[in-house]
Amino acid sequence: MVVAGMVGAGLWLYTNNAGIEGNLENTQLTRPDSSQQDSAATNVGGTNPDAPRDAIINSSSNQTGPGAEDMDDVKPATEAYSNAEDALAAALKGAKDFDDSILEQFTEPSPDCSWCPAFYSSIQELVMNPNTPQDQKSYMAEILAISGRAENVQTLVQAIKNAPNATEADLFAEALELTLGKDEVTTVLGDQLSSTNDTLREASVAAITNQGTRQAAELLAKHVQERNDPDAYYSVGIGPGEFIPDEDALPYVQEQVQKRDQYSAAWAKSMINAGLPGLQSLFEQMDSSTNYDSDRALIKDAIDHVNFEDGIKELADNVIASNKNPVAVEFAKQIQAEISQQETEEPAGTTEQ
Repeated sequence: MVVAGMVGAGLWLYTNNAGIEGNLENTQLTRPDSSQQDSAATNVGGTNPDAPRDAIINSSSNQTGPGAEDMDDVKPATEAYSNAEDALAAALKGAKDFDDSILEQFTEPSPDCSWCPAFYSSIQELVMNPNTPQDQKSYMAEILAISGRAENVQTLVQAIKNAPNATEADLFAEALELTLGKDEVTTVLGDQLSSTNDTLREASVAAITNQGTRQAAELLAKHVQERNDPDAYYSVGIGPGEFIPDEDALPYVQEQVQKRDQYSAAWAKSMINAGLPGLQSLFEQMDSSTNYDSDRALIKDAIDHVNFEDGIKELADNVIASNKNPVAVEFAKQIQAEISQQETEEPAGTTEQ
């Protein structure tokens, strides 16, 4: 592997010059604070059901940094770079000021990328090298998380397990929370749900929460049941209550709500996170229910998850006019009140985005 060897040598020189000799002015990053990242990575319900998986990368990085205004014009890495050396140089450059446009380039590159194996091998070396500056390590860890490749996610899992201290473990965990990928990636995350390492387990729950697939929903349901945890991680901003189901996952979420068990309230929030189709389905379920105490528990604190998109006002009007369940009508009126308040607070001359 000539390319990998060349890249590895470049990494050794870079990390030794920047890390060991202390030239940190060339590598120090403008990393957002942890509370900013936690909110972006895990609080994905209630405002925009289309946002989470597309916006995770942008919201986790410094959106005021270079390229933030031109994200729509960013070329994928496989188009922008022809070899691993150029890709690595771009990643190192992006790490200097946590450039979110560079992160966007490396979001789930094409599986037929010929230089990606050598590139990711080099990124893994940087991440695992104890001499790599912490902020740069964080940036490179995010590149692994958003790669869509199971082996890179597994690298982050091992990094958390083998971290020399809590600070380093948290760094890798914050990156793991941003994981993107298909079923094989979700499977890797699911394997961590039984871990006794709380940092790894909660980061994996957060990452699974962000996937939105039926597989992810099934993993979350099984996990919270095994833990006998009615809160279902809601108090820490992850889990079923923050899950935004895609079209294939929504029927499974509906089934969890229909059970009317101790986890159904969390899954009801998930239905609402899905936007108009989920909220409409929830009202339909309530229309045939006569267990009003159960229904009231179902929608407790759920208003925060309503996305006031087109059609929501009309849906609430219809529920108030025709739904037989007084709890459903009560919730619809609460939605109407929120819409009225938003319209009152909206500055003159503006329109809803």
